[in-house]
Amino acid sequence: MALINERFMISNDRGVKLYNDMAKNLPIIDYHCHLEAKDIYENNAFANISELWLAGDHYKWRAMRAKEGANKSLI
Repeated sequence: MALINERFMISNDRGVKLYNDMAKNLPIIDYHCHLEAKDIYENNAFANISELWLAGDHYKWRAMRAKEGANKSLI
């Protein structure tokens, strides 16, 4: 049995019914993760955790370069 299945993170029958009746067909919306929805939908694999965390998040790049932080050529 696969880890992620129809009951993933749902611990009772009421939760299963609520999920199936209300949420199953809704889109995934995450306003804070900075991942492209396409990457989530297509289950894209990243080369490493740095690529996942940094690839599309300009806020983190800016924070690393702030003041006398990471040299731009190194990131």
